[in-house]
Amino acid sequence: MLFSTIGFFSWIEGGNRKLRWLMVPVLSGLIAGVSLLVYFTGGIKYVFSHSMYLPILLSGLLFGVRGGTLSGLLGGIALGPFMPLDLLTGEMQHPLNWIYRTAIFALYGAFAGLVSDGVGRHVQRFHWVAHHDEATGLPNLSALGDDLKRLSAKETSPALALLSVENISELKGVFGPQVTHAVIRQLADRSRQALSGLKQVYRTDIQELSLLFSGRGREELDAELQKLTRLYLQPFFFRDIPLHCDIRIAVVSVENRCTSADTCLQLAESALLRARQENQDLITCDERQIEDTICLLGELKEALKAGQLHVHYQPLVSTRDGRVELVEALIRWHHPQRGDIPPGKFIPRAEKSTLIHQLTHFVLDSSLAQAALWHESGIDLTVAVNISAKNLADPDFTDSVLALLDKHRVPGRRLVLEITEGNFLSDIKHCIGELKRLAEAEIRIAIDDFGTGYSSLAYLHELPVSVVKIDQSFVFDLPKDKTAASIVGMAQGLARRLGIRAVAEGVENRDALDLFSSIEKVPIMIL
Repeated sequence: MLFSTIGFFSWIEGGNRKLRWLMVPVLSGLIAGVSLLVYFTGGIKYVFSHSMYLPILLSGLLFGVRGGTLSGLLGGIALGPFMPLDLLTGEMQHPLNWIYRTAIFALYGAFAGLVSDGVGRHVQRFHWVAHHDEATGLPNLSALGDDLKRLSAKETSPALALLSVENISELKGVFGPQVTHAVIRQLADRSRQALSGLKQVYRTDIQELSLLFSGRGREELDAELQKLTRLYLQPFFFRDIPLHCDIRIAVVSVENRCTSADTCLQLAESALLRARQENQDLITCDERQIEDTICLLGELKEALKAGQLHVHYQPLVSTRDGRVELVEALIRWHHPQRGDIPPGKFIPRAEKSTLIHQLTHFVLDSSLAQAALWHESGIDLTVAVNISAKNLADPDFTDSVLALLDKHRVPGRRLVLEITEGNFLSDIKHCIGELKRLAEAEIRIAIDDFGTGYSSLAYLHELPVSVVKIDQSFVFDLPKDKTAASIVGMAQGLARRLGIRAVAEGVENRDALDLFSSIEKVPIMIL
């Protein structure tokens, strides 16, 4: 009922000017018609005079307090001094009678106008809230969608730029949520001042702004955005405290197939993800390539059902005796039309969606089933499976892992779960709690790409870690690269002191193998 009422008043507001011009003669005719009806039915003493409330209330709804009051006065006068009380006897009304009636009519019209004006203000407020971010006053995603449709119909090749404040979580952790709104407002102000072809600025996410540009040359737009990246290097302020903000920008052209805000932002988000992976501050999106990636993500769920995904196993060999002690599970996708699709093309996208849970469950289920088959054949191998921090954030993840171990009758000690070092930053306390639960089931925990970040050292002693995997970027140039050799030596020493196993990834030459084989006290495993 509420929404239908709001819809009615929105309709009135939307076509208000045309509606008023149309309704003025209609309402005037209604007042005159009611007056004639009362006169020819015998005078004011009969019930037909109440029909005058209809044009009065309609006037209030359409024209507000003034219109309703004026209509009430006109209706009262029309049924006033010139309208007989009884047409047959010729008896006229007492003046107090029609004056009182006129006042009542005016009050009813004013009341209807007050209701109309109040609802109208609420409708405008609802409309504003639906198209704006309340915290900053900036237009929102809904407004962007409306403007995209209008701009795409008028101009050729308008562009959309997505700006992301990458370190907003750190700022919120120190200053609270209000710092986000302050930074976004300043970011919008700087963008308006610096960009000549800018149509509008929108807040489309908690840490993101979208900039809509009129059609212009790509080189000209890139040059302006390059200036903007330098402008963003200047400090932002919150309560007179200077702040540094890491800003990334992704740009996408608004073509015929990109006329909805959701589609354009999806393309820009994909470009932004690539900018993070490549550590770029400004990136122009290749629409066809990104759309292809988005389509792949859409096909991934069906690929799981259709059996297009397979798990391969890469052995890890001990330098002590050359024995295979562990295999790492690697997912592979053979698409019926596209052929083999590399994991780097779909896994990063899956990690940004809920599909990562289905992928991880598939790999765990397949790997544990294979481990059970190996055990039946007299081969006892430990299998390592990569997991995401998003998996650990799932409250059901630990229980599902334990359920899969029971399903395949594989002891926990035959499973290693690997998580990339940087992923711990998302929610370290929760991650530690879940990993400890897994470790209690004798599942071993490994830190992948160890050495690529600095965060692990702060909490490594708190984690139930059994293995650290030294990132292959430190191994490729061994033993020639002395700096890398020093880092690897430090990682080995840390592993030895903590009583955990170290794994070197990417050993591809004999010299590097000999280097690791010469270390007797530290168990190093080679891919």
